[in-house]
Amino acid sequence: MKISKYQVNLKSLVFNNFWLKIISFVLAVITWLWASGELASGISGIRI
Repeated sequence: MKISKYQVNLKSLVFNNFWLKIISFVLAVITWLWASGELASGISGIRI
């Protein structure tokens, strides 16, 4: 069976630009925690 050069195997899909993926994930988690904290403090800070 001949493997095409355009066929991507799972190992290269996971490990290509691995550090970029880790940094992106960390930034996404920090952003999520900041946004959920802002929303929680905004909801609890409302006075009627």
